[in-house]
Amino acid sequence: MFLLGSGSGSPIEARQTHAPDILIIIILLAIFAVILGIAFIIYMKIKNYYKSEQYLEKERSRKTKFKDIQKLAKDNNLSTVEMNTLWDVCKITDCNNILYSVKSNNEVNELFHTAYDLMKQQNLFTDQKMNDFFTTLFKLEMIVAQYKKVVSTRQIAEQTVIFYISAEGEQYPFTVTQNLKDFFTAEIPEFIYKSPRRPELLTRSRFTFRTSDGLSYNLVTRIIRYNEGNDGKFYMVLSHSEQLECQAQRHYKRDFFEKECHFKAVKYDANAKNKEDMYSFSEKSYNGKITNISAGGCCIQTELPIKEKQYIGIILPDTGIEETIVGIIRRTRRLPTGRLALHIQFVQISLASKNKIHTLVYKYEL
Repeated sequence: MFLLGSGSGSPIEARQTHAPDILIIIILLAIFAVILGIAFIIYMKIKNYYKSEQYLEKERSRKTKFKDIQKLAKDNNLSTVEMNTLWDVCKITDCNNILYSVKSNNEVNELFHTAYDLMKQQNLFTDQKMNDFFTTLFKLEMIVAQYKKVVSTRQIAEQTVIFYISAEGEQYPFTVTQNLKDFFTAEIPEFIYKSPRRPELLTRSRFTFRTSDGLSYNLVTRIIRYNEGNDGKFYMVLSHSEQLECQAQRHYKRDFFEKECHFKAVKYDANAKNKEDMYSFSEKSYNGKITNISAGGCCIQTELPIKEKQYIGIILPDTGIEETIVGIIRRTRRLPTGRLALHIQFVQISLASKNKIHTLVYKYEL
């Protein structure tokens, strides 16, 4: 005879058997949830600490490490030479975290000026190292300037000189006198205001300007109206614009001034055996006025009708530069005064002369 319910046990017994297993699983899940909660709380505390002013102040005040230089170099495409030069600067000055110092050009210039004096005192400079020093300084200045990139004409500071670019490529200087929410105003020279070269109203006009941090921009905007002020000066009112284009930067810092110079015609011999014999200078020299200069080139104003792509020998009196620098005229520009502006790129210049120009531009003592 077969008996019902015999064998492996009843359903009640089965439930009683599995109950401890379920309880263990629930306990394990509860423990896991507690661990996860504790881990989350620890993570949030760590995250908040790294955002706290206490941590930031600690990072700002600690000394620069080489890993900081490496991070800065990676983030901003610094060359190996620039990275090593910056590390030398930080070591000799024992400076605080460079990752925070590069937020201000004043701090950058103060840091490099201190390093320059110390390196001179310890005779650490060669001509090449000094050149690397100044090119690295300029690169750091450009990094800082990028943090403050101009995206609207509302950011143009008053007294900034903006240059109107005519259809013929001529540039005429206007000075920003007022920058308000809905428009900005610039003073226009009388000789342009009363001439056919005056920009037309409400047409798309091109301008260029340079910020105090060294970045150059092209912009397109429209002139709303012209005004004659109570001071007898002439002004134009311009609409605001976001059509700004940041221009590629040069490799060297440029300084603007007016100083007498001399220049000579140069003959170029591509077949010369020695580099020193590639350029020969004429005996006659001409007077000019240098208006800006960097270690890579300069701009000279002259009344002579000189064409582009010609080689030129440049003599810079009262600078300590004894050699005649060889340059090539990349562009000429007719000025409102009738004079010609020669935009020159240096093609033969010694490192010693480059460094003298660097110190002239940065106003350091050589």
